Amino acid sequence: MYRRSAHRVLFDTNILLDAVCRERPESEEACRVLRRCNGEGDLGMTAASSLKDAYYVLGRQYGERNARKALEWLMGLLVIAPMGAEECELSIHSNEPDFEDGLIRACAELNDVDFILTRDAAAFRASTVRAVSCAEYLDICGG
Repeated sequence: MYRRSAHRVLFDTNILLDAVCRERPESEEACRVLRRCNGEGDLGMTAASSLKDAYYVLGRQYGERNARKALEWLMGLLVIAPMGAEECELSIHSNEPDFEDGLIRACAELNDVDFILTRDAAAFRASTVRAVSCAEYLDICGG
């Protein structure tokens, strides 16, 4: 059961890819964070747009069947955060230079997320939600 004293973390696309591709630079750390979200009380979330982007990359690299299996695994471990018109409006009118990053920022801010997990923390400098790498998050949490 989720406890509010635990953290709510939003997985950016690059972290989803790290979690399913062992050859990626921060794969081990991404998997450790997933374990924290599935047994140690943290709530792991992702946006549907991140799943879509991960599917595209995984499909091109590993084939459609493997991409679907990877997404099915991730969807069993993470909550899919709602994303709709409000997130789009906030993104289009934000000071984010990239619409996709603006969507992730809006999703994090509207869903009371504590941390955005990403390998591109600079993309979220203007967010009220702190963006960190998985390694930084594990250091913060002592895990």
